[in-house]
Amino acid sequence: MRQSLWVLVLVGCLAAACDDGGGGARDGHGDPDVSPIPVDATAYTYRLQQSSDALLLWTTPATRKVRLGMVPPEAAGDGLRVSAARNEYEAAQLVLQGAVEGLGVEVAPFATLPGAAIDLAVLTYDDGWPLALAPLGVEGVVRAWGAVPVLWLTFYVPEGAPAGLHHTTLTLHRSGGGTLAVPIQLEVYDFTLPREVAFHSQLNLSVQRLIPAEGRADDAKELLYAHRLTPASVTWPSGFNPSITWDNPVAPARCAAFHDEPSDSPAYSIRHLARRYILGEGWNGAGFPDAMLFQFVDNATPRPATFCGEARGDHYGSAAYNAAWGRFLGALATYLGDAGMLERTYYYVQNEPQNAEDHRLAAHLCRLTRAAAPGLRIAISEEPKPEIAEDPGGACGYDIWIAHVRAFEEDYALRRQRDHGESLWFYTLDHDPMPYFNPALVARDGMDARIIPWVSWRYRARGWAYYDGARFFPDGRVGVVAALLREGFEDYEYLVLANGGLPAAGVAVALDTTVASVASSLTSWNHDPDAMMALRHELARYITGARPELPVLVSDDGGLARVPLYLNFQDPGGAPTDDPLVVDGLSYQKVGWAAYSDATGQGWFGERIDNPSIALYGFDSGAGSVIERSYVYDDYGRDNLFEVRVANGRYAVTVGAGRVARAYPNDPHFVRVEGVRLIDDEATSDAMRTFTRSAEVEVMDGRLSVEVGGRSATTGDYAYTFLQYLHVIPVD
Repeated sequence: MRQSLWVLVLVGCLAAACDDGGGGARDGHGDPDVSPIPVDATAYTYRLQQSSDALLLWTTPATRKVRLGMVPPEAAGDGLRVSAARNEYEAAQLVLQGAVEGLGVEVAPFATLPGAAIDLAVLTYDDGWPLALAPLGVEGVVRAWGAVPVLWLTFYVPEGAPAGLHHTTLTLHRSGGGTLAVPIQLEVYDFTLPREVAFHSQLNLSVQRLIPAEGRADDAKELLYAHRLTPASVTWPSGFNPSITWDNPVAPARCAAFHDEPSDSPAYSIRHLARRYILGEGWNGAGFPDAMLFQFVDNATPRPATFCGEARGDHYGSAAYNAAWGRFLGALATYLGDAGMLERTYYYVQNEPQNAEDHRLAAHLCRLTRAAAPGLRIAISEEPKPEIAEDPGGACGYDIWIAHVRAFEEDYALRRQRDHGESLWFYTLDHDPMPYFNPALVARDGMDARIIPWVSWRYRARGWAYYDGARFFPDGRVGVVAALLREGFEDYEYLVLANGGLPAAGVAVALDTTVASVASSLTSWNHDPDAMMALRHELARYITGARPELPVLVSDDGGLARVPLYLNFQDPGGAPTDDPLVVDGLSYQKVGWAAYSDATGQGWFGERIDNPSIALYGFDSGAGSVIERSYVYDDYGRDNLFEVRVANGRYAVTVGAGRVARAYPNDPHFVRVEGVRLIDDEATSDAMRTFTRSAEVEVMDGRLSVEVGGRSATTGDYAYTFLQYLHVIPVD
């Protein structure tokens, strides 16, 4: 667990963050000039001075999942310290070790914060990992604990709250008598998070299952909105599906006029529900940021087999079917436009097209929709790709591309966003391995959820989707992941406020360097919750004007010396066998496929790095030095992340890749170091079988990150990358 942190003041841009222009929320950024501001190492993880001999109390950021066997911190602090903006929820956790059975818990309201809320819960566990929050209200008795006794506190700061420090007390009543009083300090930042949610989402879940006993649909919608999450079925229990609004047997003019259920009860009529939950009328004044109107039938079937009495035929549709479908889309777009909802809704056309025929169909449906309803926004779960957007039958792009993180191709996506005004979202799947974030897996730490909006900012992605959102509300309760997703979504609001608005695709802003200090790519991001909390606090100070420059996170490097580092990727027990391995006067460490270890300070993160039949080694005979002839590679071509601990600072990095024995014209290589692409989807040839590439990079978290391999943008498939060696030379 890293404890020592610094936050640096940024004046200007590091690396290439501002190559395309700049300009954040404030002016005056010049040449790079960075000076450290020390951050108290015990600010977020510490044992409380209020602990007793019978009951040890300690706290750590809510983003860190507390598990059995975690060692309490040695540093001590006074009470719980929390901070939040107005209209923000903030979570804190208090770990209790000792006699807890029957422990009574209560918390007093903030006397100086009318309207503020404090909710208490205890963590429940699944196979040793935190799963859900069992509510206690504002007071309760702890009767049963999970794997670790953790009290979870959720604070809400109302919009009109005065800025500054506010205090209250959490009281623990021991079953044998006696109490422990834990002071709580809440710092309210002098700004307000907007009601309008900036980071979008699409969660497939049953809204009905979230309605509490004797509750209403509003209760479920408000629960989701409070977590800044958007269900796919925003307007449940009705919707814009054509079976309701067009091809409906009860409609007075079926298949001829739009039917918005005018005679139905407001609780079930799409006329009323749309305005309530999309525009916020009569509800919260904001509404959900996006609403899916309707979607494909299933993964292999975009549209129903019959529509308004017309048979579809193949998926391209007969002329009569397409004409009927077009009349519906046109009427839908007109209705939404008249109601002011066109920019807040979308039609989800197709899911994960699998092959060239699916791509042609996606392009066909795009053109069909554009012709019938030019203003209707359309979405597809696919990364932006020319096979769809530049189909020979006619160019047509989707308003929202929902890209799988493992299939995402950055350069083309940027062109679509920049040149055509299209939006990018990400989606994740259960099998997404490290080093990708995967919030759906209980056995992943909390940063997998919180980091999503930070990584998305890096690529100008505006949302995230997941096919089974009910998983974040197990048994209808708020899950730990749902709470941590909210933490990240609220972080995104900080970014927007600090930047003075949403960033444009293809235009760098000064804030990009702040974001890059915690997330440089989809697979290289900071896993330290304490670091995230430190950066968030300094970002809040920037928004309020308490600090003049944007913060950049630099984590403790453990006092390592800045020395040259030479690594040879090879079979540690195979060739070259020299020990020590000295080539051209340089002494190399031998590095195989070992997983990252804090003990060694180096190693890999990846899907199959522990499978010796996939994570392979090679040594070629013939020309070249031994560091060029030896290599490691993933036989499945998957992307893997190598990290090695180094002192913070600037380095000249040189990477060797390829094979001296043969070329791989169909396997473009890829290597990225600290976010800088050194080998960018490039194949080898007989004329150039190996690469030697160099760049200067900045290390700010005590680890040099090297991303290798993955899916090729050129071939569309996973490709070999043969990694030979790595030189890391300090630059003064």
